[in-house]
Amino acid sequence: MVLELPAGRREVRLAQLVRMLRTPVTLDAGQVVNVAASVGAATCDIVGTRDLSTVQRAADAALYEGKHSGRAVLATAAHATVPSVNGRRAGRPGTAVWGRAA
Repeated sequence: MVLELPAGRREVRLAQLVRMLRTPVTLDAGQVVNVAASVGAATCDIVGTRDLSTVQRAADAALYEGKHSGRAVLATAAHATVPSVNGRRAGRPGTAVWGRAA
């Protein structure tokens, strides 16, 4: 699915998504659980390719930048150059051995 969104609206929509994901959840017993999510997003025009694996790798790198910075991150072309093993960001579980994923 391709979602056409003007460049100036991407950060706004990403921030809205993060706010929605932080909405507390009320369990059946009435207990309220606070939730949090890390978000990384990528678009073909910013990353500079339509190659799905490259765009996914850029989104993954942006996601992990967001985990460390505490904010949602929209990937840049630099995120697509983050080293990977087996198509996964280097350092993630399962990347130490070629041919085996965690």
